[in-house]
Amino acid sequence: MGLMGLFGVASCINDSGGGGDDDAHPSRDTAEDEEEPEEEVEAADLLPPARLVHDYAEVESELARWHEVQDNRLGSFPAGLTNSGNTCFAAAALQCLHHTRLFTAYFSAEPHGECSAPGFCVLCEYQAHVRRALESEPQSSFSIGKLTSAINKIAKHFVRGRQEDSHEYIRSLLDGMHVQGLKEVGGENAEKTFDLRTQETTMVYHIFGGYTCGRVVCGKCGHESRTFQSMIDIPIEVSGKGVPSIASSMKSNFIDTETLDGSNKYKCGRCRAYVKAEKGAKIHVSPNVLVLPLKRYTMGRFSKITKFVEYPAALDLTPYMSEDAPYEGAGLPTYRLYGVVVHLDWMGSAHSGHYICYVRLGDGRWAKCDDGRVEESDEDTVLKQKAYLLFYERTTVRAAPPVRSSEQQERVVALGKKNAERSARIKARREAAEAAKRGGGKGGAPKASSPMARGNKGKAPASPDDAAVGNGDGEEEEQEVDQTLTVPEHTLTAVGKQETGSSSSDDSSGSDSTDEDSSEDDEFGGGRAGAAKSARTGA
Repeated sequence: MGLMGLFGVASCINDSGGGGDDDAHPSRDTAEDEEEPEEEVEAADLLPPARLVHDYAEVESELARWHEVQDNRLGSFPAGLTNSGNTCFAAAALQCLHHTRLFTAYFSAEPHGECSAPGFCVLCEYQAHVRRALESEPQSSFSIGKLTSAINKIAKHFVRGRQEDSHEYIRSLLDGMHVQGLKEVGGENAEKTFDLRTQETTMVYHIFGGYTCGRVVCGKCGHESRTFQSMIDIPIEVSGKGVPSIASSMKSNFIDTETLDGSNKYKCGRCRAYVKAEKGAKIHVSPNVLVLPLKRYTMGRFSKITKFVEYPAALDLTPYMSEDAPYEGAGLPTYRLYGVVVHLDWMGSAHSGHYICYVRLGDGRWAKCDDGRVEESDEDTVLKQKAYLLFYERTTVRAAPPVRSSEQQERVVALGKKNAERSARIKARREAAEAAKRGGGKGGAPKASSPMARGNKGKAPASPDDAAVGNGDGEEEEQEVDQTLTVPEHTLTAVGKQETGSSSSDDSSGSDSTDEDSSEDDEFGGGRAGAAKSARTGA
């Protein structure tokens, strides 16, 4: 699955789901009601991966390299990144990624060896970028290179020289690294060979990835339905009244619950009826690096939300975690702020402006990076910014995930087969019922092999059951989990694909004008389309 599994947290937090009042459903789906639901693959807990694409021990061993890399370079001021024509969005993003110490320590060892990829390779280019950044003199500057001049190889909808969104750029860059990492281990068909949970074990996911758990509890029988979704970041809502904060948004996302009732009732898999229920979400696996994009732009808005949002220098995710969170280890999920991306707009515009960032150095000092200019700052100044992206690193590395046992794998295969057979039976009954309805009920339902039945293949009518919340938006609650585990996604978990707009501070503006080196002609193979096209806010 690509990073942008644009499902991620969003699906657990935002889906209203539900079914409806029994009286509002005079035509119940009897084809499904005749079938007993099969057990869900992840009914009890998150399914471990079948194998690890990249060894998690590499993440743990990078702790020993932090101080080595810090002494070499991350303890002093970084080099600036020259603006080559509307590239400030990339410069701010790359500075924060460079100061993600686990990420930089990993690439400083140059794990991407001899490359067989034709043309542009995102891993080659980012590894070369890290090497140049570590070798450059403090507060000097150098050109970003192909990470912007060949930007359409990172995401096809990006255009060289055009204003792009910093968050969308980061997501597309990580997505490309994730996909390329999968192919290096599993070949060109890795996304089909590895199931979803196994795909989520690349180095990108080891560092930035986590999981949320969406939960719906039946008010009648107490049955709890759980849905696990991978995430790369957690979007922060800022559109409400008053002065929002990271704490209030996290409380809304992961502590507060929603009652599903009235026309929005939930179909319980155990009761097999529409019932009143409580819906909520928790963080089930905390990431080693937590990225929080503030939703300052939403679809339909032509201006930016410029209000100040309070954010802390230290963050504790403990109140927002599942009680049975599996991979936390001995350390608490506590984090320290190390990067802030700010968008300086003009008159609150979502379509123009300039990106800068603040990064925390290894010795605790802060630096302000404005394209090729780097100067010292301080924490008080950083915490007063109208932030767009916040970067937090975990104080201790999360424990390693287990590998799926042979018994668990046998259960996955068996349940997958049962669910496929059940779905086929339900589909056949629906087609027969629809064919009988179209034929006016005369002569009974035609056989499945008749021309009428064949003509209606795949045209089953929508039913109120399709709105069940328990396992997302799939046609059936039981089917969804099986599909999630066996059908690879083709976009990396953005949470909030639609909100990749602009950000912060509205008191200054900047503009970029020059052009950059010509891009390569070879396309980056296998990359996903990336996040949805948003308003271009960087310059």
